[in-house]
Amino acid sequence: MEVPASHAVVLFWPRGHRRRSAMERRSTFSKPVAPAFRVLLFLLLGFAPLRASPQALESFLARAAALEKSQKYAEAESVYQQALKQFPDQPEILKRLGIVYQTELKFDQSIEVFQQALQASPDYPGVNLYLGLSYYGLNEYEKALSAFNAELKAHPDDRRAHYYSAMVLESLGRNLEAIENLEAIVKAHPDDSKAWYQLAKIYRTQAMNAFQRVADLAPNSVLVRSLKAESYAQDQQYPKAIEEYKAILKEQPDFPGVHFELGQAYFNNVQFAEAEQELRLALQEDPNNPMANYELGDILLRNQKPAEALPLLKIAVAGNQEFLPPRLDLGKCYLAIGNLEQAREELVKAAELDPNAKEPHYVLAQVYARLHDAENQKREMAIFQRLDSKKEQTLQNTARELMKQPN
Repeated sequence: MEVPASHAVVLFWPRGHRRRSAMERRSTFSKPVAPAFRVLLFLLLGFAPLRASPQALESFLARAAALEKSQKYAEAESVYQQALKQFPDQPEILKRLGIVYQTELKFDQSIEVFQQALQASPDYPGVNLYLGLSYYGLNEYEKALSAFNAELKAHPDDRRAHYYSAMVLESLGRNLEAIENLEAIVKAHPDDSKAWYQLAKIYRTQAMNAFQRVADLAPNSVLVRSLKAESYAQDQQYPKAIEEYKAILKEQPDFPGVHFELGQAYFNNVQFAEAEQELRLALQEDPNNPMANYELGDILLRNQKPAEALPLLKIAVAGNQEFLPPRLDLGKCYLAIGNLEQAREELVKAAELDPNAKEPHYVLAQVYARLHDAENQKREMAIFQRLDSKKEQTLQNTARELMKQPN
């Protein structure tokens, strides 16, 4: 029987034993081999397992993945089990088998397989995450959290581990810790709408809990009225908010911030005369309040009082340089008093704050007309018309979508 090179036997000679010469060895192997030795040699060499190749592993994984895609989970299980016979304790196979069990809601079996994978490779990516999900499926929140924490310890930037940690923490009533995990997600991924949605839910829950606590501690107080008024204002129910704020003023005229809140409610309800009165009182309490300065400045600008509005709008812009409305109003204010270069500068900044805002370009076109700069006037008007057309198209599309929805 010819022995393959891959199965060559290495002989180690005991110390002090004399190695025979090549001729002696040749003469020995030239003798007939006993039948029992032939059987032993056949068993040793003929049935030695071939080393499993990476190509074979990839083949198993590909076959199983195709079955999973077709939702043939039992068959996928079988393929993974076959793979484990050739690749015992291979963590990727174990992880995928555990995921199949998890998909079939076989949480206990999935946990057993995930734990086996972790014994083979404690920090294998994703295994602790899926282990946590299986515990979560069984409502074993503490064990789930422990698994998610282990995943985050090995892979701190894992978005899914942060997300599901937040879900578990919320289930445990640990909302502040849940918020920390969600904040980590939106900081790294500002466009993650699911994380923002969960944040909004938790913050709303926190707010409602706090509101109820205030109501329990101080029922029928101005504190409860103030929270009700703020809630109405946030829901754009401005008349109701105004009534609550007026009741607060009647009961406690020196309640902090009530003039600003009432003035803002009047402003948003387009009751500018009443808003002006309350905002002036608010600025007596807090002269550098950015929003109070902006809203009062806006009212004065509407009333053709740009010189009076100018210092207010400067304070508003300084207080929040990323907020478009006061910057736009400041540009308009400079235009109204004839300071064209300063108007141009502020309006260019306003246009940069929001590339989709059309009004800064319209006012800029007016500035360039006053500066006798026909080329830039034409350019700004073209931008304005393009943005105006785009906004109109968006509104039409939205209207069509709403009409498609059932009543």
